[in-house]
Amino acid sequence: MKLEENTRNFQRFSNLIKKISIFILFTLPVLFIGFILYLYFFDFAKKRYITPAIIEIEKNEKIDSVAKKLKQRGVINHEITFLIFVRNEFKKFKAGEFEIVGETSLKDLIETFISGIFFKRKATIIPGWSMYEVAEELERQKIIKSKEEFLIYAQDKDFLKKIGVEYDSIEGFLYPDTYFFTKNSDPRMVMSYMVDNFFKKVGEKRLGEMKSKDFYKTLILASIVEEEATFNFEKPIIASVFLNRLAKNMPLQADPTAMYGLKIFTRPPRPSDLRVPNPYNTYTQRGLPPTPICSPTIYSIDAVLRPAKTKYLYFVAKGDGTHIFSETYEEHLKNIKFVKMIRKAKAEEEIGIIEAQQEAENKLETENKLETEGNKNQ
Repeated sequence: MKLEENTRNFQRFSNLIKKISIFILFTLPVLFIGFILYLYFFDFAKKRYITPAIIEIEKNEKIDSVAKKLKQRGVINHEITFLIFVRNEFKKFKAGEFEIVGETSLKDLIETFISGIFFKRKATIIPGWSMYEVAEELERQKIIKSKEEFLIYAQDKDFLKKIGVEYDSIEGFLYPDTYFFTKNSDPRMVMSYMVDNFFKKVGEKRLGEMKSKDFYKTLILASIVEEEATFNFEKPIIASVFLNRLAKNMPLQADPTAMYGLKIFTRPPRPSDLRVPNPYNTYTQRGLPPTPICSPTIYSIDAVLRPAKTKYLYFVAKGDGTHIFSETYEEHLKNIKFVKMIRKAKAEEEIGIIEAQQEAENKLETENKLETEGNKNQ
């Protein structure tokens, strides 16, 4: 009797296990499919606003590392969604920087990372910058890895010939403009693009004029004009001064040439700088320097091609960006004294204003103290 009862209990237990097993076998796939569908429709395919972010996919970076990075930056909600739906597409991802902005879904992200449409970094090249300053800015913006590598190619004759520069240096051909490049770009590609921009900006007509007057000498002198002039309207006059001096075999005595030879670009020249002999110093060398000293704008090039008709041989900076010009050295010395007087008067005026402001502040502070003390005594 007891044996029969145990047998029946065992059968009931076995039937229960079978039912549970069947339930699990049917339920788990449904739950799993439901989970996958939930992730797909409510995470993978659903668009949501993403705070603008720059995401970099490193070369040979693992999928879990990318998923973690995207989660940390708030680009995705769940790493698991990325790992499930992206795994088969991950090998197609391009290494580089991508800009993620606005309404975006994980599905959109995959398309972005596969597209190879990279985020481009901005570099503004200021008129008057030398190739050394350009290299520094490009490295600072992480457009190139190494300014040293850039400068090696900038003086590589074989490479320069390939991009249309038939000279010993790329100086003068890195046209001042705003450029956009991807991170860690090949410096040769960057230079090639900038040189192409130079020739586009100069144009065929102007290029023909430059060649008719000696292309390279025009470019060199234009670079000196670029460094000396602040305002475009003065450039033809400054160009005329240098051309008049060259015609008389006088040294140009342009401060920026001496500083370029010393590779000093961060401070004004000192009298001692101008006495240091180097191939670029037009105080110690007659004629033009061996290469341009910066990349000039078309306004400086035009000033050399069509200079003002003057007899000026000298000019002195007034301190406001403009200059006083003279034909003789005696006039030049008088102008220097005059400018010094103006600068002294201006400095004294500024000191007077500062002292007056300080006096007014002290007076106000004293009055406030007296008023505070009076209130305490009441």
